[in-house]
Amino acid sequence: MIKPCSKWMSSGESSRDAFKNAMAERKAAGKEVIALEAGDPVVWGFTHQDLSNHLIQAARDGWHMYPNSTSWEKDLRIAVSEFEKKYRNVEYSPDNIVVAPGVAAVMAVLHYALLDQGDEVVTWDPSHHLTGPTRYWSYFGAKAIPCRTLENEDWKPDLDEMRKKVNRRTKAIFVNSPNNPTGAVYDEKTMKEIINVAGQHEIPVISDEIYGLITFDGVKSVSVPALSGEVPVIMLSGMSKLFMRTGWRVGYMCIHDPKGSLADVTKAIRRVARMYGHGTTCMPTPILAAAAGAYRDAAEHGLPESNTMIHELQLRRDYSMKRFSELIGVNCRNPKGALYAFPRIQGIGKVWRTDKDFLLELLKEEGVLLDSGSAYGKFGESHVRTLIMPKIEILEKVYNKLDRFLRKKSIA
Repeated sequence: MIKPCSKWMSSGESSRDAFKNAMAERKAAGKEVIALEAGDPVVWGFTHQDLSNHLIQAARDGWHMYPNSTSWEKDLRIAVSEFEKKYRNVEYSPDNIVVAPGVAAVMAVLHYALLDQGDEVVTWDPSHHLTGPTRYWSYFGAKAIPCRTLENEDWKPDLDEMRKKVNRRTKAIFVNSPNNPTGAVYDEKTMKEIINVAGQHEIPVISDEIYGLITFDGVKSVSVPALSGEVPVIMLSGMSKLFMRTGWRVGYMCIHDPKGSLADVTKAIRRVARMYGHGTTCMPTPILAAAAGAYRDAAEHGLPESNTMIHELQLRRDYSMKRFSELIGVNCRNPKGALYAFPRIQGIGKVWRTDKDFLLELLKEEGVLLDSGSAYGKFGESHVRTLIMPKIEILEKVYNKLDRFLRKKSIA
């Protein structure tokens, strides 16, 4: 039998077959399934319809050739630079911005350019970084080193643990604020301490800020490069959440490197991004044109549609927190940003052995599918990730089903 590349044999991909089968069985029986897994605003009715005009115009204007035959990739980088200056108060040269099909692809380009055998990246637990972007790191022989966040302090990073885990093998420190899955927004003091540790060890901070402009209650998420001084930062963001254009797959990294310590890494990033079949080369030309127009519009005219979405999300977050407070055996810290809530289910580990057991039983009995907390790291165990994006009438139905399920199991 022909074997695959040995580097993929320990990639750690998890199977969701049990959930897929349970959903299929319910649907075959004509029963409803409400799946609250994917962080996709479009699925839940949020849209920025005016952006479609840019795409329609690009198609009408005949932008159908390879992207390297046009200036649209450069135009997009210029527009992103203007956007970042206005909304995050950080100036980037367009030459230090690299675009790719979504933040996932941006991360892949970065990882291929940065990571080598034996390298470590310090990150936080729970975090999306542990469930998706690091799944292929065994290919490089690199490891994510998770540090805990403190649930009773609104998921604040444990800075003492971080200091202990940064060592000579550490290649970078990764942060994601507002955080997926917890909704935590790290304060300026915390960010500055992370930056200080990175500076002491002469390593960069990688800052995933895809939710950086989606915050609630007047809380502001400060962009890491705005605080970092001479410490290098690679900031990641994109269109999917704020612009409500997940399917356009537009992501980018902005490289903040005042002293030039990332010069060789930046060269490698550009080389990987332009390789055949990688990064920028995979972006459709009409999307590049449309995205450039969207970022220019946002820089010039603001983000009214996005602000409307954020206002509605806060109302739905408030409703969710009210319902969580009324559910038996459920505790949830108040998310200050992003699209999620991360409640603790007290019966997990007691009534149900694992969060996956809880989720499978909930799906089979009530037709509600949430996401596994343990997928986001050890400190996500006993939790589930749910969405605050659905309309309140859908959320009401979900929480009523969850309430009935928990009462039936006598969770106290």
